Amino acid sequence: MPKRSYPFDGVSPLQLKTHVGDKELCQGVAGDTLMRDIFEKTKMLLFKGAKAVLGNKEHQSENGQEISLPELPSGQTVIGQDGKLCRNTQSHTSTPTGVSKACSSCVRSVADQETCSQCERYVCNECCKECGCCSAIICSFCIEVLSICEPCTPKNREPLEQ
Repeated sequence: MPKRSYPFDGVSPLQLKTHVGDKELCQGVAGDTLMRDIFEKTKMLLFKGAKAVLGNKEHQSENGQEISLPELPSGQTVIGQDGKLCRNTQSHTSTPTGVSKACSSCVRSVADQETCSQCERYVCNECCKECGCCSAIICSFCIEVLSICEPCTPKNREPLEQ
């Protein structure tokens, strides 16, 4: 017995499963209303987040006025017990056990006072550079990135009086 012929037109589309997501819905007939709903939801979430931040008590004084946050300290900082950034207060005179006092570039031994003013790595006399402005000791890693020390950068310097 011969096969039956295909009864439908040859140009009809194949019936395949197609994933329709939010993007396809927004490009469809009701796209304007869907986009408006998405916009309103996003705006509501943004304002809700802003109110949560402004309602945070550590950013406000007693009378409810917002206070300015202190500027972050430059150089190496650590996270303190209260969760805030603070200056590394460890003195360089005592080295913790297991930490060598070797130059970070050439592994020569160094004295206590020879540390980079920016990253606090140990630096030997041959590998250290001096800042052109304030003569602070800078290691070869920081000099490649900064070329001068952090306090001497133009954004931190006061304008010259003329």
